[in-house]
Amino acid sequence: MFRRIVTLALCSVLAACAAKGPPQVVLVSTVAVEEPPAWRSSITPDSEAKLEGLRANWAGLHSRLSPRVRTAQGKLVDPAAGLDQPTLTPGSYHCRVVRLRTPARGPATARSSSNDFCFVSSTDEGVAFVKQTGSDPAAGYFYPDGKRYVFLGARQRRAGENSLGYGNEPARDMVGVVERVGGFRWRLAVAGADARQLDIYELTPVPADQQPRG
Repeated sequence: MFRRIVTLALCSVLAACAAKGPPQVVLVSTVAVEEPPAWRSSITPDSEAKLEGLRANWAGLHSRLSPRVRTAQGKLVDPAAGLDQPTLTPGSYHCRVVRLRTPARGPATARSSSNDFCFVSSTDEGVAFVKQTGSDPAAGYFYPDGKRYVFLGARQRRAGENSLGYGNEPARDMVGVVERVGGFRWRLAVAGADARQLDIYELTPVPADQQPRG
């Protein structure tokens, strides 16, 4: 009995629709929902605060560099010098670290380390980075974010290691941004402990014939 009633009711509805003319076309609009960058699901509140303040702190340090230092370091230390297409190809890179520091008085300083080696690789987790030689050992991942990457990593105990991951020991956590600043030239700017410190890793590819095999 139930099925019959439903059928009759449906026939009545169809008949009424036919009497009123052709059915109206209903347009359904779709809205694309933008996914948040992957790094947002991993970053800690402390690191996020450093990342948000990095650009302003960097601008303050840059403004206090002497004209001679700004000329010598050029785009590498200029916070406004980032370019489009920041993608790094996997492989070995020359890297040196420029440490920007602001003393209690006087201009900011820029001290450079020796030219060491870093390595960039493509993994299941993302673009991996490790500093292989020298001081300032670091390792972590680069996360795409528009015209830059966001770096989440950790200061390692020894150069070439990547055993300490971001978030394992909060005191060793590192956060920064990666940008292209020229042809085959990138920089990784890492936020310091406070607004008076910033480390900039300059990355330039090792020539193809000197790249490690495998």
